[in-house]
Amino acid sequence: MNGYWNDTPGLRARLLRVEAIMEETVRDPSFPLGDQVAQIALSQGKMLRPALLLIGSGFGRPIRGAAPPATIERLAAAVELLHTATLIHDDVLDKAETRRGLPTLHTRFGAVEAVLAGDWLLSRCFRLASENAGPENARLLSRLVGSVCSAEIAQDLGKFGYTTSVRAYMRTIAGKTAALFSLALHTGASESKAKPAVTSTLRRAGYCMGMAFQVIDDILDCESTEGVMGKPVGKDIREGLCTLPLIHALRADPAGMKALLVRTREDDSVAGTVIARIFELGGIDRARETAHLFTERARREIARLPGLPQKDELSLLAERLLTRRY
Repeated sequence: MNGYWNDTPGLRARLLRVEAIMEETVRDPSFPLGDQVAQIALSQGKMLRPALLLIGSGFGRPIRGAAPPATIERLAAAVELLHTATLIHDDVLDKAETRRGLPTLHTRFGAVEAVLAGDWLLSRCFRLASENAGPENARLLSRLVGSVCSAEIAQDLGKFGYTTSVRAYMRTIAGKTAALFSLALHTGASESKAKPAVTSTLRRAGYCMGMAFQVIDDILDCESTEGVMGKPVGKDIREGLCTLPLIHALRADPAGMKALLVRTREDDSVAGTVIARIFELGGIDRARETAHLFTERARREIARLPGLPQKDELSLLAERLLTRRY
């Protein structure tokens, strides 16, 4: 874990316990790639999804049936293991060479081993969920995996198609990113027996935060650096993905942008020219407006929550996700 949570020491301490559960789970003697996967899972990640689950649990009530802190932390570990599995699978699909500043698993051991390692993590995620969550939340988690896979398939089938449909883009990131943010807050709250109205509000806030997070991620793919991001910048352009900044640029200059994109398929170096043109055409600014819009929706939901310390933590996190640089 990096220093993302240094200003919230209580939450950081719990996240360190979540990391310990993850490490114990991954370094299973029966798992041949345990050390290597642990390195990926535990290196420089922001631990956002488990943090959301822990924050959500803070809105619970001390009544019979509420999950104890140790159970909540195991569920938080399950959510992060799920996220790590999707990253490993994504890297294989995208032929990525680095992740979080480290060589990807498939570049070291091959695609077959990497896919199986991701599958192994999914099995451990489901095991932790089945042992620590109620039946409904375990079902929601399994349903989420299907949603993520469907969104990934749709995205992969659309590569180099360069759709200008904002709705299709939103549908994809809702299934890939926002759904897990939303589920994390929902699970933490519901397992801790928060009031149904509070759980619903958290679920909506998580969705909006996840949407804003992914839009900012797509912006950073254009304007950050590899040293800051821990992965190549301009990767989405080179892979033929049509993210929101590019969609807005295509709408502003369809013929010019498509001509550049055709050249990108033949010459990776043209990606830099594509990014420069996205800036010139206002694609970054328009996408940032969308991130602000979703963050404002998240703020409105958070404002409805009870006045607990976790409300302030969630509000701070929503702001930080909007202004982040990595």
